[in-house]
Amino acid sequence: MNVLVLSHLYPNSVSRIYGNFVHNQLRFLRGHCRIEVVAPVPWFPLPGFGTWSEYRHVPRFEVLDGIRVRHPRRLALPRRLLFTRLWRFHLKALLRSVEKVPDLVHAHCAYPDGRAAGEYGARTGRPVVITVHGSDIKVLPRLNPRWRQLTVEALTRAAAVIAVSHDLRKEALELGVRPDRVRCIPNGVDCRLFSGRGSRPPGEGGWRLLYVGRFVETKGLRVLLEALARVRRHRSDVSLALIGGHAATGAADPFLPQVRELGLSDCVSFEDAMPWEDLPGRMAASDLFVLPSFSEGLTTSLLEAMACGLPSVVTRCGGPEEIVDDSSGRLVAVGDPEDLASGILSLIAEYQSYDRRAIRERTVERYDYRRVAGQIHALYEEVLAGQGSKP
Repeated sequence: MNVLVLSHLYPNSVSRIYGNFVHNQLRFLRGHCRIEVVAPVPWFPLPGFGTWSEYRHVPRFEVLDGIRVRHPRRLALPRRLLFTRLWRFHLKALLRSVEKVPDLVHAHCAYPDGRAAGEYGARTGRPVVITVHGSDIKVLPRLNPRWRQLTVEALTRAAAVIAVSHDLRKEALELGVRPDRVRCIPNGVDCRLFSGRGSRPPGEGGWRLLYVGRFVETKGLRVLLEALARVRRHRSDVSLALIGGHAATGAADPFLPQVRELGLSDCVSFEDAMPWEDLPGRMAASDLFVLPSFSEGLTTSLLEAMACGLPSVVTRCGGPEEIVDDSSGRLVAVGDPEDLASGILSLIAEYQSYDRRAIRERTVERYDYRRVAGQIHALYEEVLAGQGSKP
């Protein structure tokens, strides 16, 4: 079986962690089928424009962990200018890059990747599978009627839609996808790498909170900082490390004034995104994981923390409440610093009641990449069998 994966979310030389959850899933799918990736990157010819200009140096072809990856250029403009035409740019990049028509196309994100893949599939007579991850169906369709239309077109034409959480499955159904075409298959985690080995005694030298993700407003970082200030009024031995920024783009800059105003400079650190394989060590050195997002599908960093046995405090923002319960952490209200602070304090106070080994074992059983890859491959076979039975 030859599978073509189309995803603008994919690691490259500008960012080795951008979309690494897609790449890591494919590392395990390689054991089931032959995979080639087309991961378009923005074309921006001028120097001196930060990340936009850095994309000029991304190689057009590379092999990552044995996976052939092509990085065709596609026109991209800031602030979503010409966003309704973006799928056409992806389609052109796809047509230029593919040398041999695959058996099946798998796109990550409904728009623009899923819409472009759908058109390619229609032209070549190949079935398309789309994985929806979160904002592509929870946010974009609500921002613009035309974007909603393009998203609906992509999803309703796909042979199958993979939703990484039941919350996203519900969103897909509301956009008109037939129930028999939506399959819940979660994101995964490499549980051999994220194992919790080397964990230090809880609370030794102070309680260490960890956040891993982008430094953007929608991740609830301002709420988290306000919550930490409230926590520190009760306990001065709590610190917070945030990992996932990019120093060259000043990702943490919008939040630094708040850190100073709240008097948290001595207990908060913003750190650049780090190589994926270095994260287990940081998680092992932490006591609990925090995820204050306003909306999530099923974020990989939460699964990785749970695979390391970390209890978590997360917001009820979609996917997370499907995997976090009273045995593995605390669920708190979205956008509520008081509730978030209360969740953190209560988890610390009752830390000994959490069985870190049990948290890990449940994560391994449900979310290990080896299991997830098997589920995706089974869906591929089901889609191809259905395609072959059509008149």
